[in-house]
Amino acid sequence: MLGIGKTVKRETEGFAGKTSAGASFVKVFASGGLLSDPATRIELERQLPESQNVEVAAAAGSIRIDAPFVLALHLEPSQLDAIADAVLVQRAAGHKTTLIVAISTTQLAALGRWLDARANAGKLSGTRLILANSVEAVAQHLPDRLTAVTEDNVIRMPVSPEIENTAYKNFFTFSPQLHKLAARIRGFAENGVTRAYLLGGPGSGKTSFAYYYWLVRNKGRFVSVNLAAEATGDKAAIKSLLCGHVSGAFPGAGARTGSFLHARDGVCFIDEAHGVTGPVMEVLMEALDNGQYLPYGASAKQPIHCAILFASNRSWETLQNSVNLDEFTRMGAAILEVPELHKREEDMIAVIATTLARLGAKCGSWKAPLGLTEGGWKAIRDCRWHGNVRSLTRVLEAAFVDTASVGAGELIQAEEVEHGIALWEPKTHHSHKIYAAA
Repeated sequence: MLGIGKTVKRETEGFAGKTSAGASFVKVFASGGLLSDPATRIELERQLPESQNVEVAAAAGSIRIDAPFVLALHLEPSQLDAIADAVLVQRAAGHKTTLIVAISTTQLAALGRWLDARANAGKLSGTRLILANSVEAVAQHLPDRLTAVTEDNVIRMPVSPEIENTAYKNFFTFSPQLHKLAARIRGFAENGVTRAYLLGGPGSGKTSFAYYYWLVRNKGRFVSVNLAAEATGDKAAIKSLLCGHVSGAFPGAGARTGSFLHARDGVCFIDEAHGVTGPVMEVLMEALDNGQYLPYGASAKQPIHCAILFASNRSWETLQNSVNLDEFTRMGAAILEVPELHKREEDMIAVIATTLARLGAKCGSWKAPLGLTEGGWKAIRDCRWHGNVRSLTRVLEAAFVDTASVGAGELIQAEEVEHGIALWEPKTHHSHKIYAAA
């Protein structure tokens, strides 16, 4: 491994404090010989802000991190642990040290295994990602990555949040856009904002961020209600679901705890909230206006102690037009917009990597692809992704099967990716107009 030190004269956005004269600003660890050509080092230096004093030194047995930014350049992901651990030590000491992992398209599945292992061990934070096949391409991306990471890189949540002892899944947050959203949600939870509306396209991560709000709130239970799965035209059923009912409320009825009470002082997450119309709104009106509700068949009202988060994949205009204005304003929710995936390149890299790793781990007789060709990555990067993470996952699954099932090679080609896009993420579709685009 090699270390290259840089010195800058000015403060870089996102990094608190200036580096002293002679101190490293970006320290680079690369596989042997990758930076032996002076031209590649010069290109890397040229992209850094006001950089000077290139230093090349062999890494010692123990990794020393003495710079605010660390670049792991095309290392095998299995070699990243020692560097990432050293970065975490710096961050635990109060520094904003940030690790930038730059990999090639042939290393995607290996990166996915590394990301999942670090996330599962609770050791993934302070990291940013670059996907590029040459040092020159890495250098071009580098200026955009020179901002300190202040949020975690993953939201760990149960596959089924309301079932005990269920498996966990990782929702990766590498992009600055998601870090900004996470900080805003944390502020809501810490400062008593108990009603919010998560607006984002399908598969953008609204449930994960609702769960993150609950993690920060650190009270009660997380209870989700998916209105698309309920009989929203039946007022009695909706009232029973949200408010509960007493024993004998209807023939043969035993008592039922509604979602508001079951959540206690936690979070009631109402998903597919474009279904908050008609009978659903009638049930919610008193709860939203006065913070109380009447269980079905009861004579005494109950106070609401939980936060209520709504979520919808519809555009704000579609939501406004679905009910009358008086009903709409009763929701009184602050808006949290979940950015679309096509604006979040680093999160796309994480989704691709972990999906390929997951699919490859299941292969028996097939030879699992290691990554994508540059053309395959370009096809993904250029796609609009109306279905966000959900659509990208389906496309990758289709391309993986098309490649692995016929032994087509170690890399998924652009043709397979484009075929998957045609199946699962069509460029034109009637539903595109109704979806949110944050």
